[in-house]
Amino acid sequence: MPGSGGDGSIRAIDTHTVHRITSGQVVIDLQSAVKELVENSLDAGATAIEVRFQNYGLRSIEVVDNGVGIAPRDHEGIALKHYTSKLSSFEDVSRIHTFGFRGEALSSLCALSDGLTIATATASEAPMGTVLEVDGNGRLKSKKAKVARQRGTTVTVANLFRPLPVRRKELERNIKREFQKALSILHAYALVPCSKENKGVRLTVTNQMENGRKVVQLKTDGTPSLRASVTALWGTRALDNVTDLDLSFHVETEKSVLRRQKQASTDSETSPITPVRVQGLMSKFTLGAGRTTNDRQYFFINGRPYNAGKVQKAFNEVYRTFNISQAPFVIADLVLPTHACDINVSPDKRTIFLHSENNFVLALKVGIPRESVFVCAFDLRG
Repeated sequence: MPGSGGDGSIRAIDTHTVHRITSGQVVIDLQSAVKELVENSLDAGATAIEVRFQNYGLRSIEVVDNGVGIAPRDHEGIALKHYTSKLSSFEDVSRIHTFGFRGEALSSLCALSDGLTIATATASEAPMGTVLEVDGNGRLKSKKAKVARQRGTTVTVANLFRPLPVRRKELERNIKREFQKALSILHAYALVPCSKENKGVRLTVTNQMENGRKVVQLKTDGTPSLRASVTALWGTRALDNVTDLDLSFHVETEKSVLRRQKQASTDSETSPITPVRVQGLMSKFTLGAGRTTNDRQYFFINGRPYNAGKVQKAFNEVYRTFNISQAPFVIADLVLPTHACDINVSPDKRTIFLHSENNFVLALKVGIPRESVFVCAFDLRG
């Protein structure tokens, strides 16, 4: 298969081109760029995060937090490909509890923008921080500049996708729709992650147009309560006809999954029965209590937002057996052992594989409550 130039021989792709190609698979749109930055802030222990869009994110995206900051010893490797503090071996992936772990996000943003600037200070450095400038390959260009900064980190991404003209043009053409998608994922993080991580996280999202005023898009007060987050996002009326979701059940591990786990495991993390708890909020099973669309359905695994697929379908199917004309308001956090799922599937970590998914969905359908107030516990062993 000859190429477009030279003698048509097979040869290695240069490092810079490889970096550009793989980066485009990690950060695929505006919402994935914002998601990665917010996750970094949550993992840094932040209790206050501000996301600032300039011109819907076309000009810049800035995420400011009050986390632990970046220690000077980590400045050089902060945006290098596959550098992370979360993993020491592949086996750690199955036990990961943080949001980020691949060490790809900042490196990818460097390759897909006009520039990445980081201002950071640890507790021992505050109130003076360091400004880090990073090049397109994730290498540190400068760390000499100083800036007034309390403990925490500010990451600024300028002109997302500018190095990729076609993708940049698509972003510009569809920017309002892409901005709404970014707000949707930020709503997800404002719900479960910000109500349970770091004893509550205050999240503020603003957008400022060229020569315009700054407009607050969403704001939570940091109360470690899911109901408080819902009220902050949509008002007190959003909780009308909504009840607490609290299910406990067990799922039988499929034999094929159990065999694979035993072959791959170096410890005792295999089990024929997986305990699961589903916590959150859901519309009551009464006429008129639901919504006309499924626009307020958010699903999480161990606090991580994910594309629920069959799980979301199960909730809707059960609800429509009682209320055929409406869809439920659902916020469901599936709490289960880390070895019972695989989050190392897609670069954006939104696709998560549930082991024994068919058994899981069956147990969930049986367990979804049909009453206003409930705590349901049962075993599924067949």
